Amino acid sequence: MASPFSASGEVSNGEPVQVEMRVAGEAIDITNFTMVRDDSGQISLIRGMRAEAGQTEAAETPDFQLRNTDGRFNPNVPTGPYYGDIGIGRNTEVWWSVPDGFGGKSYRLRGEVSDWSQGWEKSGNDVWTDAQVSGLLQRLEQGPTPERSVVYTAITDPLGPSVLAYWPCEDADGATAIASGMPANGSPMVFAGAAPDLAESALFAASDPLPTFTNASMTGGVARYDTPTATQVRFFCCLPSTSLTDRKVIVRVSQVNDVATTPLTDFELVYNTSSKSLSLVFMDSTGTNFGVDLDHTFDVRNRLLYVSLEFQESGSSTIYTIRTLDIVNRVEASTSLTRNTEGLTRCTKVAVFVASISAVGPNSSVGLTDGVVGHITVENATSSITALGTRLNPVGETAGRRIQRLCAEEGIPFQWVGDLDDTVAMGGQDRQNPLSLMQDCVTADGGMLYETTDVLGLGYRTRASLYNQDPALVLSYTGNHLAQVPIPVGDDRYLANKVTVTVNGVSATYEETEGRLSTAPPPAGVGVYGSYKDSGLELNLATTDAGTLLDHAAWRVHLGTVNEDRYPKISVNLAHDSFVENPALKQAVLALRQGDRIQIENPPAWLPPDTIDQLILGFEEQINHFQHRITFVCAPASPYSSIGVLDAEDARIDIDSELVQAVSSSATALVAGPQPGEIDPWTTDSSDWPFDIRMGGEVMTVTSVTGWLEDTFTRSVSNSWGSPDAGSAWTASGGAASDYSVNGNAGVHVLSTVDVSRRTSVTAVDPDFDLYCDITTSALATGASLFGAVTARMQDSGTMYMARLEFTTTNTVLLVLRRLLADVATDLGTYTVPVTHVAGTYVRIRFQGIGSALKAKAWAAADAVEQPGWNIQVTDSTISQAHSIGTRSIRTTGNTNGAAVEIRHDNYRVINPQTLTVTRSVNGVVKAHSAGAPISLAHPTIIDL
Repeated sequence: MASPFSASGEVSNGEPVQVEMRVAGEAIDITNFTMVRDDSGQISLIRGMRAEAGQTEAAETPDFQLRNTDGRFNPNVPTGPYYGDIGIGRNTEVWWSVPDGFGGKSYRLRGEVSDWSQGWEKSGNDVWTDAQVSGLLQRLEQGPTPERSVVYTAITDPLGPSVLAYWPCEDADGATAIASGMPANGSPMVFAGAAPDLAESALFAASDPLPTFTNASMTGGVARYDTPTATQVRFFCCLPSTSLTDRKVIVRVSQVNDVATTPLTDFELVYNTSSKSLSLVFMDSTGTNFGVDLDHTFDVRNRLLYVSLEFQESGSSTIYTIRTLDIVNRVEASTSLTRNTEGLTRCTKVAVFVASISAVGPNSSVGLTDGVVGHITVENATSSITALGTRLNPVGETAGRRIQRLCAEEGIPFQWVGDLDDTVAMGGQDRQNPLSLMQDCVTADGGMLYETTDVLGLGYRTRASLYNQDPALVLSYTGNHLAQVPIPVGDDRYLANKVTVTVNGVSATYEETEGRLSTAPPPAGVGVYGSYKDSGLELNLATTDAGTLLDHAAWRVHLGTVNEDRYPKISVNLAHDSFVENPALKQAVLALRQGDRIQIENPPAWLPPDTIDQLILGFEEQINHFQHRITFVCAPASPYSSIGVLDAEDARIDIDSELVQAVSSSATALVAGPQPGEIDPWTTDSSDWPFDIRMGGEVMTVTSVTGWLEDTFTRSVSNSWGSPDAGSAWTASGGAASDYSVNGNAGVHVLSTVDVSRRTSVTAVDPDFDLYCDITTSALATGASLFGAVTARMQDSGTMYMARLEFTTTNTVLLVLRRLLADVATDLGTYTVPVTHVAGTYVRIRFQGIGSALKAKAWAAADAVEQPGWNIQVTDSTISQAHSIGTRSIRTTGNTNGAAVEIRHDNYRVINPQTLTVTRSVNGVVKAHSAGAPISLAHPTIIDL
C-alpha cells in the first residue's frame, strides 16, 4: 500500500548507509551528521519481536546522535533550517537504508523522533543531539480509547453529507431522552409516556447497549432541509417473535403535507403475521390508507437486522423499497413498489413503536416487549445497505481483515504477507485503542504484526503464511557465514504442555499426556507447564464452539512442546569476505522479512546433526564505518513446518510404532510394529513413499513398506511351499512332503490322510500379529467337514491360536476362534459366514492378536471392501509367546472326500509386524538400535489450526 509521502527514491546513492528525515514533506539526507562523534561511530537499530512468545515491539535506535553545531537538530532554535511549523518536532519521520545489491535501497528501519535531547561539551566544540527514534507502535501504544462504539464511529467519522438526523440510542440508564448523534444541528428523540429500558440490550456487537421498548415509544424531529428527491431511513432492529402482533407499528416516517406533490404524509412500517415479515403502509394526514401495502417476504422474527426504508423519485413517480440485512448471516433481501404521479416532500420526524394513526385495538398500543431499535439515521440520498461493511457487525470478521480495516480507519499504510481471509474469525470489537484491538487479532490468529520499513506503516504476516516455507536464507557453519557462535538454549522458558483457552466465559483445555514433554511426572514427562494451564488464555473469537476452542488450545500446546534447542540469536556480518565475495548471499540477507525461515547447515559435531532451522522474529543491527552486523532474533521453525490437512496428497500422519528386532548400524530392513496398545500400521501404498522416519536420533528414508510376511503363491514348488514374496521360507509339518505344493495360484495342503493336520509356518518375531489369508477347498465336503485355518503363537502341533474355517457338508462356512493347548481344544467364539460355499471360491480371514485381545472376521474374498467391525472378539492370555505364525488344515474321521482333496491358500499377508526398507543415516547419525526403540515420522504433518 502506498504511503502518504513518496520515499526519497528507490535508487541508492552507493554509500554504506544513508539516513534520511522528512521535513515539510521532503526527504532530507542527514547521513553526514551521523557517526561523526568520537563515541558515536555506530548506528544501532532494533525492530520486531525481542524474544519468542511475545508481541512485536516498537522499533528503536539506541544512542542515535546527530552533530548539531549549528542548532539545526534543535526544533526550538529559530535560526535553524528546520525551525517552525514545517520543520522538525515531535514525531518527525526518520529512516535508514543501505544498498540492496541491485542498485536500490534496503530500508532497515523507519520511525519517528519523540525526543530531541540536546548535549554539548562546554568548550562548544562538540555539540550534539540525542534523537530518540521509535517505531510507529510507540505512538500507537499511547493512543486513546475510542469514545464511542464501532457503528457510531462508522456513521459519524466522517458524517456523510446526506445524513440529516442520527439517533444512536446508546444513552445510559437514567437519560430522559435519546440524544442526537449530530449535536450541532440535531434534536433528541423524546419519550411518549414511559421511558424505554435504556442500555438494556447487548445483542448488537457493533453497538453499545441499546434500549428495549416494553410499553414505550419515542419520536424525533428532523431539522428543516431542502425538498429532496430521495429519503432513506435506516436502523438496527430486533423483533422478538413472542411479542409481535399483526400490523404492529415498528417505525413511522412522516413528511411535509403537500397535496400538490403527494397525498402521502406518513409511512408506517408494520409487522405482517401472514408473511412473518414487514409491510409498508401508505397514509395521508387522516390515517387513511392509500393504495396497496408494500409487503416484504423475509422472515424478520428474532433476527439481528439492519432495516432500510428507501424512497427514490424517478421522473414523475417514486420507488419505495423495504430492504433488510441480516447482519449475522449477511443475507440481504428487498422488495419494491412504484407509485405513479407522486413525489417526495421533506421528512419531518421518525417515531418508534408508536400506535398507528389509523388503528384501533391492539395496534393502538405503544411499545414492543423486548423489542430493540437503535442507530436511526435519516438521509436525503440512498446508498448501499452494506456501505458500512463489517462495522455493522464485526463478529466473524477475520483477524487479518480487521487489522487492515483498523489501519485504514487510522490512516496507517498497511501491508501484509499471506491471505488475510485465511485468518481466524474474530468476535466483537471492544472499546480499546486501535493497537490493542490489532494485538487481540494477532493473539487470536497467531501471526505477526510488524512495522514496515519502506513507509511509516504496519503490516501483518498471517499464521498460515509461516507454514511450510522454503528457507529464505541458508547459512553454512563451516562456510564461516556466522559472525558469532550460535548458542543453543534448552531451558523450559516457553514450555507449555497444558493450555486452557477461554472465549466469552466458555473454556476448553488441551493437555499433552504422552511423550518427553508431557504433563506426566518425571521421568515419563516433565510435569505441568504453561502460563494458561488453569486461568485460561482469553481469546476474542467469533465462536464458543468447544471443538474450535480445543483446537486453539492444542495449537498452543503444539507451539509450547517443541522438543529441540532454541537458537535465540543468529548473527552475520555483511562486511565479512564470505558475503563480500558472494553478493547473492548478501542480497538474501538484506531481503529477509520478519517471519522468514533461515537455516544453518553443517553444525559442529557436538551439536545435534540436523540443520538448524529457525524463524526470524526480529532484527538487531549495528552499522559503523567498517561493518554491518545483523543479529536475527529467532525461534524454532519446526512447529510451522509440515503443516497440512488430512486429505492433502502429501499429508503424513504419525503412528505409535517401535522396532521389533534389533538392527545393526548398516541394516537396511527394519521389522516394525505398533507400540503396546496400538494397532495402526505404516502405509503400504507405494505412492506414499518415500518418507523419512526418526529412530534414536537417526533419520532414515523409507523406500518401501511390506507386510513382514507376504505371499501371493505365483511360483511353482513341489514337496514344500518354498519362500514367500516377502519374509522367511515356509516350514512344513505333518503328513508327507508330497502333501505340500505351490501351483502358481495357491499354497496347497493335500489332506491325503484323516486326523493328521498339515501345517506351514514361519518363526514369528513378535507375539502381536495382524494377518489376512484367503482359504478354499478343491471340492465340497462329503461325509464330514473340511477345515482350513490361519495360526498364531503356534508352539507345536498341539498348542496355538487359530482362526479356523469349517466347510460343512451343507456348504455352510463357520468361522471358529479356537485355542489348542497341549492338544486340548477350546472354542473361544463362533460365527456363521454369510456365504454358500462353492469349491474353489475363497473366503478371506483376518486374524488379529494384540496382547490378550484376539479378534477374527471372515467374508467372501470376492468382496472388494473389507467388512467393518469384527465377527469374534475375545480376551485370552493363555498363550503369550510369539512362537510361529502360519496355516493349518485337516479332515477328520467321517470325511469321505478322498486322499486328493485340497485346502488352498492365497494372498497370505502379515500386516503387523511390517518390514520397512530404508536408506540409513540421512542426517549423518550412524548407530545400532535395540528392539523396542520408538519409530516416528521425522516430519509428521501437523493439522492446520
